[in-house]
Amino acid sequence: MNIKAIVEKQPFWRHLTEEEKNMILEQSYTLHFAAGTPILTDHCNCLGLLFVESGILRVYLLAEDGRQITISRPHQNDICVLAASCALSAITFDVQIDAEENCDLLVIPSSLLMHLMENNMYMEAYLYRMTTEQFSLIMNTMERMFFMTLEQRIAAFLIDESAERSSAELPYTQEKLATAIGSAREAVSRVLKLFSAEGCVSLSRGCIKIQDKNALYKKLSL
Repeated sequence: MNIKAIVEKQPFWRHLTEEEKNMILEQSYTLHFAAGTPILTDHCNCLGLLFVESGILRVYLLAEDGRQITISRPHQNDICVLAASCALSAITFDVQIDAEENCDLLVIPSSLLMHLMENNMYMEAYLYRMTTEQFSLIMNTMERMFFMTLEQRIAAFLIDESAERSSAELPYTQEKLATAIGSAREAVSRVLKLFSAEGCVSLSRGCIKIQDKNALYKKLSL
């Protein structure tokens, strides 16, 4: 992974001093996580700013009774700021982050972020703008959970994921889909069987294929 090629594309880069640029290049590092591996947990809840070079992350809240609520799923070329909670006072809650698929990440460590924020107002503004965008994603997730039926949530997820992957074939088991949207597997299975009977999707082992995207869109307006 070319660290310089990634950070040079970021809007804060041109506002850094040469010393700050060198600090990022020297202190940033790369990590690889296999699918299903925890990246951020209660025992290690401050890693840094994550740039997703490849793969998909799952950011979620974990209740005391074990229930999980997925709040965002950064894909390739996305940035995850919630892994830098100790550097950002606006983040007052703990999140868990897993590798949903095999992931390659670039990490700017939290200790360096705190130093840059104290000395560079452009970096501080960038990080808080990213935090605001993350909160918008969280609010969108919560709106779906509270104001959409399960059928609508699944339809919306399939449409969004198809657009993200530029493919009608989505590598999801029913259990993986249930985890992604924060629902019970049995309930998701019932909805998918209904969608299959209606010709919206076809189901095979480890794969959901969208057959009629227009029909899925119609479910969002019901």
